[in-house]
Amino acid sequence: MEFRIIVVFLFFASTIFAQSEVNIYTERQGSQVIIYADNPSVIPMTVDLTLDLTNMKTDFGGKKEIFVIPKLSKRYKIVTASAIRQNGRTGLGLESYIYVGDVRQKPDSKYLYELPFESGETYIVSQGYNGRFSHRGENAIDFALETGEKVYAARGGIVYKVVEKNSRSCHQSSCQEFNNFITVYHSDGTFSEYSHLKYNGANVNVGDNIKIGDFLGYSGNTGWSSGPHLHFVVYKYNEKGKRETIKTKFKTSKEESVILQENEQYTKPGE
Repeated sequence: MEFRIIVVFLFFASTIFAQSEVNIYTERQGSQVIIYADNPSVIPMTVDLTLDLTNMKTDFGGKKEIFVIPKLSKRYKIVTASAIRQNGRTGLGLESYIYVGDVRQKPDSKYLYELPFESGETYIVSQGYNGRFSHRGENAIDFALETGEKVYAARGGIVYKVVEKNSRSCHQSSCQEFNNFITVYHSDGTFSEYSHLKYNGANVNVGDNIKIGDFLGYSGNTGWSSGPHLHFVVYKYNEKGKRETIKTKFKTSKEESVILQENEQYTKPGE
């Protein structure tokens, strides 16, 4: 009898940031279908894969699994599906969701962040975790930096995103699209984001490996903002692709490990 492999793509979906970054495709090799992924991004990406198999089995022994695609990878083999009966009709349906970063990793809850401004300087936290203005339901911190003041890396990692083309701001959420920011990916699968930077205010590029304390750029007043400040948030994506913001502990001149509080001022230890 004739042996046929019919590959049918049933559905494809992805998260907002990964949409144009990961390409998933199949190739037939004899009685097998191999699923590959290209990931040109500077950080790993996660593929949540569900297969609808007709007379086929996978090399991982199931139909649903989460895979991490390494950064800057091409033709990375995810799954090999093989025919069970050589004389039967064979089909493969594929449903995939792509999430940013490695969602399997667990955040390092003991990591101590540095304050994201110059050593020896003191700034007030103008809005803290779950703040009343724009941080409701979000573990983010606003530092009262003025436009043009230097911003430093609170933790090392890989620069994932840089936006610095905007010069507008307003008090409404509609201005969020005009935000300038730098996003850094960390070794535990988390991200840190430095927002409201000034126009052309970035000092790093996508793909740069940075260390804690490195100079990132200049604070500003872009996007959804009521005045100059630095918005700082740490987050990760869970295994359902949902962004979860994380409370972080910092080193200050008075304490080795502290969760920052709204309306309190903090000094970064001097060198």
